[in-house]
Amino acid sequence: MKKTIWITVSVVCIIFVTSLIINQLTAQSSTKGGIISKPIPANVMKIAEKSCVKCHTEPGNGMALAHLNLSNWDKFSMEKQADRAKEMCNMVSKDKMPPKNFSAKNPDGVPTKEEVKTICDWAQSIRIIKK
Repeated sequence: MKKTIWITVSVVCIIFVTSLIINQLTAQSSTKGGIISKPIPANVMKIAEKSCVKCHTEPGNGMALAHLNLSNWDKFSMEKQADRAKEMCNMVSKDKMPPKNFSAKNPDGVPTKEEVKTICDWAQSIRIIKK
């Protein structure tokens, strides 16, 4: 009798601990740093559509996609989104993006100073809260 109670309690404890572990792993995989990924705001996306998406979305330029694939933005963790947004700000601020050959062929695709500021303000607004 005591042995059956002992076995039953052990099995219940194992099931309980296993469910806690699985729940913790599921929660960690669905959120990074306590925050799920966020879409690019409409005002920033409007700038990206004229200056970035031709190369940085599928089926764009292979090298451009290797650095930043905007088609996968919603799959990035919040940390990766913050890193990529800051890199976008850095590249447009230093006139490294869009590249010179794109800019020469598409002068309307070059972001204005105000648009660069909009991108950089957005990049700075992304905050990662770690638990």
